[in-house]
Amino acid sequence: MRDIQWTVVLACCTVLRVCAGDWTQWRGSNRDLIVTDEKLLASWPEKGPAQAWQIELPGEGYSEPVVAGGFIYITGNVGDKKNREGYLYALEAKTGKIVWQTKYGPEWAESFEFARTSPTVVDGRVYVVGGLGHVVCFDAKDGKMVWTVDAHAKFGGRNITWGIADNPLVYDGKVICQPGGPDAAIVALDVKTGDVVWKSTGLGERSAYCSAALLTINGKQQVVSMLEDNVVGVDAKDGHPLWKFPHRNKHAVHPNTPVLCGKDRLFVSSGYGYGAEVLEVSGGEAKRVWSDKSWDNHFQGVAFYKGRIFSSGGGKLSCFDPESGKVVYSVAGAKKTSFCITPVGLIMYDENGGAVTLVKVEPDTNAVVSSFKIEYGNGPHWSSPVVSNGILYLRRGKGLAAYEIGEK
Repeated sequence: MRDIQWTVVLACCTVLRVCAGDWTQWRGSNRDLIVTDEKLLASWPEKGPAQAWQIELPGEGYSEPVVAGGFIYITGNVGDKKNREGYLYALEAKTGKIVWQTKYGPEWAESFEFARTSPTVVDGRVYVVGGLGHVVCFDAKDGKMVWTVDAHAKFGGRNITWGIADNPLVYDGKVICQPGGPDAAIVALDVKTGDVVWKSTGLGERSAYCSAALLTINGKQQVVSMLEDNVVGVDAKDGHPLWKFPHRNKHAVHPNTPVLCGKDRLFVSSGYGYGAEVLEVSGGEAKRVWSDKSWDNHFQGVAFYKGRIFSSGGGKLSCFDPESGKVVYSVAGAKKTSFCITPVGLIMYDENGGAVTLVKVEPDTNAVVSSFKIEYGNGPHWSSPVVSNGILYLRRGKGLAAYEIGEK
């Protein structure tokens, strides 16, 4: 079950301390794609920043690495299209050396079969949601499984065309999953035991690849997600549905997290011709403020930064005004790109050819500063760039590398 290199674990993992510059979950520690309090190079050398290390992981994945307490946690799976197993790997952040690896269960084995969800690290534990709906908790020090829940079996969940893909949201002693069962579209499990804390009674829609956000709307903390047919908000304390708004494209695929973009306003976007829209939530109801089908963000992410929305949609990476929906500018050369935003600029990782680019962004202007290409790894360039403690981590399939972008 586990392959532990005990000498490294005992020497290095006696106490896991989460540091200020860590990236502890998908989209960053604040789940918003915004990197703060990092002193980074304002530009990179012509061939790219210095590479600290590069490795080949045993398992393949689209998921991004997370960084906590000097260690990287990353998922990958192995096997063929009939039988795949998911693994969680722990690596030394300084060297890329694997210190332990452990199975988290059977994984998605059909089309696009690489591991699709990133871990979440909270209080010395690591939480993973697998492509077949298993929710698993591990001890971050040694990879020992603490508990596991087959959410589909337990809640009558139904899988979807390309497998479950929600990255675990953890808050207030709860871990959120979306099994899509009757009266259990969204479920909160106890972080210590995996026991049920609440279910979203009244919502029976299937999951739709969306990773939920914890947002405060109308003064109330809510779990907000895009399900099969609707954008929904449920009470973060008890899962009671608060509001919903129709939102469905032809495949019921919504792999972008809803983002607050003003007082009680949400930006939501889906691919396959649906486009983007801003919703305003008030009095238990949501209404559309504007929509634009040309901003068709498939799954590369959205951020709200300096009063602007940044979204990779319609084959572009654009900045636009959340009030009107009008484009302020598009970044030259960006096509279908994932990104994060740092104190020195936006770092984008393009699906087409693996270009990695640093772009200085302001509310009304932008300028491409530096660029290089990823030549390692296998499969699509779908993992998001991660910045932690002066290091840029880039993953492609089995390939993972660390680049020194911290200011000396």
